[in-house]
This record gives sequence, C-alpha cells and structure tokens, in this order.
Amino acid sequence: MARLGLVLVLLGAATARAHPEGFHARYVFTLTKTTVTGLLVLDVDSGARCELLRAGADKNHDGELSKDEKAALLQKLTSFITRPLKLGLSGFPLPLTVKESKLNLRDDPRVSSAGLSVALLLEVHHPHEVSPGMHFEVEAVTPDQSPVRLEVLQAVAEGEPPEPDFRGEVDAGKKVRVRLGLLAPPGKRP
Repeated sequence: MARLGLVLVLLGAATARAHPEGFHARYVFTLTKTTVTGLLVLDVDSGARCELLRAGADKNHDGELSKDEKAALLQKLTSFITRPLKLGLSGFPLPLTVKESKLNLRDDPRVSSAGLSVALLLEVHHPHEVSPGMHFEVEAVTPDQSPVRLEVLQAVAEGEPPEPDFRGEVDAGKKVRVRLGLLAPPGKRP
C-alpha cells in the first residue's frame, strides 16, 4: 500500500503541473504473457468541483469526512475511472479487476475545495497466453473529456527484440491499439 501511495504522490505532482484545471488521468499498463497490470491515477484540481465531490460524500453534513464517507468517495472516484474504461486483447474484452485502491485527500478530510486523487491497481489474468502480433487495446474517457496520459509497457521474453513501448496523451474516447511482441511470463518487469 505504501508503494501505491508513493506512486500516487509522484504521478499526481507531475500530472497536475502538465494541464490546466480539471481532471488529470495517467494510466500505466504492464503486460506479460498472461497478465495485464495497470496503475491508474486520477487527480482532481482544487476548486468548486472538489468541494462538490466532498460535499456529496458527506452524508451527515458535519463538514468532516468519516471513514465510511471517505470509502463512498473512493468508490465514486473509482467508478469515474472504471466505468468508461475498456481493455482488450485483439478484440477480446478484458474484465477490470481492482486489486488495490487508495484515496488521497491531500491532508484535508473536510468538505473543502482542496484537491484530491485516487489511484487504482488493476490486475487482469487472461486464460490464454498472448501471441506475438496480437494487440492490447485501451479506450478511456475522463469525466471532463480531457486527454489521458497513457503508457503501455511490455515485459519482453529473454533474448527477444522489444516492441516499442507506447507513451503519449490520448484524446478521451479514442481507442489505442499497441502491437505486442513475444512477452515474458508473469514476474518479469520491463
């Protein structure tokens, strides 16, 4: 959980400086022969939008987010990421399995305009090994239709030439297809 928190802070700081006010999404996927692991971070800049999100979670209207209210806010922000996200392997849709999630209220648990972030760790196991030439497909939409910073990394089998990693900003709703090479078994990192 600490590793996820550190990544959230680092990605959040970099993403927040790169765009105007609003939602900022950065998704990083790592592929092996039989798994897709994703780290998905959504930052929300401070302002009225955050105040409304926090107020919506404050069910008892005391101005302070309790543990249960924070959990409800985390669930809402998680749905902002997972509901419009589509993953696939050469046309075969992959289910989204959230392994771990973390909400960062930036040290302010009150109903305020302070920014917030959510990070999700996805892990998808697919029943068949990925073959060279298949494509990993990602289609994502942010709540305000802003672009998504996307990275797709491949854990290449030993001795094999690597396929190029994909890194770039992708317009909301645009499908990205990344050609896959001969991937390593799970456990190896790119």
